[in-house]
Amino acid sequence: MPASATGSCQDNRTASLGSTGTIVLTSSCRLLFIDRNAIGLLSRLDPGWLAPTGAQPLPPCLMTLVQEITAHSTTHKDRDSPSAHMSRLLGPPLQPVRVLGFMAPSHEGQDRRFVLVLSRSNL
Repeated sequence: MPASATGSCQDNRTASLGSTGTIVLTSSCRLLFIDRNAIGLLSRLDPGWLAPTGAQPLPPCLMTLVQEITAHSTTHKDRDSPSAHMSRLLGPPLQPVRVLGFMAPSHEGQDRRFVLVLSRSNL
């Protein structure tokens, strides 16, 4: 994500925080897509997290969820079965973020993608 686009997303994240955000990663955890709402919701999970970088695209709690999805997918290798869906409440107890994660095939059909859907949780 270009620095100017990242900066504008961060400046507006609290004013226009949407209720749902989406993140897409390659099977090797390279960031393919992150929308403005996801960036805003990530700031709730980890207030010190500012923007995706090559070294650490996402907060550790999300990378742990991705690893769990990978582990589940490798133990259930039946391609005809639905992919592993995992849901977690993460972040501060009074303002948690619900994260739904799953694997999806890419357009080419050879590689799989991780999709993370973040939403505000109403406790």
